[in-house]
Amino acid sequence: MAKTADPKNKGGTGHGLSSEDVARLAVDRSGESRQATVEKLVATYSESDMSPSERESVMALLQMFARDAEQRVRAALAASVKALPDLPHDLAMILASDEAEVAGPILEHASVLTEADLLGLVRDSDTAKLLSIAKREHVPGSVADALVDSGNETVVATVVANPGADLSDRAMERALAAFPHSEQVKEGLVGRSVLPVTIAERLVTLVSERLRERLGTHHALSPDMATDLVLESRERATMSLLRGARSGTAVEALAKQLHKNGRLTESLILRAAILGDIDFLEASLAAIAGIPRENARLLVHDAGRRGLASLLKKADMPERLAVVLQTAIHVADETEFDGLDRDRERYAVRMIERVLTAVDENPDNVLDQDDVDYLVRKIDQLQGPQAIAC
Repeated sequence: MAKTADPKNKGGTGHGLSSEDVARLAVDRSGESRQATVEKLVATYSESDMSPSERESVMALLQMFARDAEQRVRAALAASVKALPDLPHDLAMILASDEAEVAGPILEHASVLTEADLLGLVRDSDTAKLLSIAKREHVPGSVADALVDSGNETVVATVVANPGADLSDRAMERALAAFPHSEQVKEGLVGRSVLPVTIAERLVTLVSERLRERLGTHHALSPDMATDLVLESRERATMSLLRGARSGTAVEALAKQLHKNGRLTESLILRAAILGDIDFLEASLAAIAGIPRENARLLVHDAGRRGLASLLKKADMPERLAVVLQTAIHVADETEFDGLDRDRERYAVRMIERVLTAVDENPDNVLDQDDVDYLVRKIDQLQGPQAIAC
């Protein structure tokens, strides 16, 4: 330790304790006295320029206090050393394996604990200790999975709400499946920075109006999703989810999930096609017909138009839908993004206007008034002052 002039440290031990401290500890073996000693040792260790041998001596003393009979002494030690960058691994594990009041600060903050350590501690911990692990600045994927599998609602809600938790799509699905009625769990999921479209679709059907507003304005989803979520029905909200499903895999997963849960309706498929989401049309018809996505794509884009009719028949959907769907496919093939700001919105407006015009001129028009009203409102939303300002 650097030898600095300190009138209070005359006769000191080299560990930052004055002779008075040592004398007091010799005659006063109370928990309060030992707690004060621990705190002073750690403060000196953290702030002083100590030699390796001096640091080793201090750590030996701290190891001794880690086995102190009084909980408050051990708790004071854990709270004092939790953020030490060079906290010895064995000392951290001793404290992390203690009762929750002692282990909590180490489980939540100690960087020396490895992923394997945390997994082992999750298996052997009570709820209070699991909560501490769930609050860590970074929770590895395997540890987050184990916490979700704990079956404790508060623990699951805490880990899904933690932005530093590496949650897999599967873990989020398990959390929602286990606690579909938990506002805590749903709120934690809604607040995550990245939310898979399949999870978002399930949340649309489960969350409260307050959470729908948060879900709708969530930056991981589309910027125009809020209006649909709050003002439109669940089906119409699902349309906006497609804005967040830019990969073919995500679109296909969404279509399969909707079909599995009985939410892949005729109206939804029509609206998606008219908005230019031909990928979703292909994935939806493939899911309903029970055929590979690539096969559905070939049938949808069959130049002879018989492919779409046969696909609708296999999917047990009315052949009359072919009129609108074929028109939408044709318009989509001729309508391109312009590459400028908000080109997705302008593309959707052009699609809607052209399809509405085409089907209005066709005697076999199958759009009902609700669909037409929705599409007109959609144009207004996409062309409104807020959209222009963006």
